[in-house]
Amino acid sequence: MRNPPSSGIGRAELYAQTLEHIEAVEGLGFDTVWLTEHHFIDDEYLPSVLPMAAAVAARTKRVTIGTAVLLLPLHDPLRIAEDAAVVDVISNGRFRLGLGLGYKLEEFAAFGVDRRHRPSLLEEGIEIIRGAWADGPFSHHGRHRSFDDVDVTPKPVQRPGPEIWLAGRAPVPVARAARLGDGLIVVGGPDLYREYHVAHAATGRRDPARLCIFAFTYPSHDPAGDDRRLGQHAAYRMANYAKWYSTAADLPSDTTFLRGADTATLQMFGPPDQVVAELKVAEAAGATAALWFGTFPGARPDATLSLFETLAKEVMPAFR
Repeated sequence: MRNPPSSGIGRAELYAQTLEHIEAVEGLGFDTVWLTEHHFIDDEYLPSVLPMAAAVAARTKRVTIGTAVLLLPLHDPLRIAEDAAVVDVISNGRFRLGLGLGYKLEEFAAFGVDRRHRPSLLEEGIEIIRGAWADGPFSHHGRHRSFDDVDVTPKPVQRPGPEIWLAGRAPVPVARAARLGDGLIVVGGPDLYREYHVAHAATGRRDPARLCIFAFTYPSHDPAGDDRRLGQHAAYRMANYAKWYSTAADLPSDTTFLRGADTATLQMFGPPDQVVAELKVAEAAGATAALWFGTFPGARPDATLSLFETLAKEVMPAFR
């Protein structure tokens, strides 16, 4: 849902074409459509993931709809519990709530949220959301919020509620995901995958360790041609994240994270067997699912459809 001013695509047109793209990839057999949140960006990066999740739910029949991720410290968790429950009802139990701390400085300043409180806001928010989805009224008295006898309705179709996935790109949030989440969306490499599995096992939980990675290589029968066609849009996206991460500087590596983003697109497209091999390495290290960015900012949504057709026909069969 990103639309740089130079694209020449109307915003209503972009949204309509993206929903058509989502219907198409559902037909190809993909499992989950993820929606991601940011605010105050001139390319109109999607700020409201739950209304869009409801639109996706109304346009699809089988695919799971997830947020990757909703920035919970910026929101009232009671309202998130209500809106997420409505999406789960509209989709008849196909919703998955992915949550993250957030990092972009401008977002916290605009919403008046102290970034230092992100971890406690996230953890308390998860407790409130799960309490809201439980049967009957509940009370909560915590560090940030306090209320008595609140009965959130409707309740989600899924009981006791949709899966809550957490994002992580460092050991502390990865351990938090093992402790509090139903899955992890990870930005990082095999060392973090293994850390998650170790932390999950240490909790004594009996549910499976679900770990979704970002995949950045798209299968292509003409990598050079696809780079000429889409590379500038991929470079734009990578440069954005490089700027945001380095400005926030939450991790020591963030000042150099994604440096050289203008050349990263050279590795964004490769033959299907290369993509299979990369995913097999990730699977061996503990990954259980992978996601790709569905569209490129500045390009029409259907520009990536051939890549996802190749994923479905020549990559998926290696794992199913």
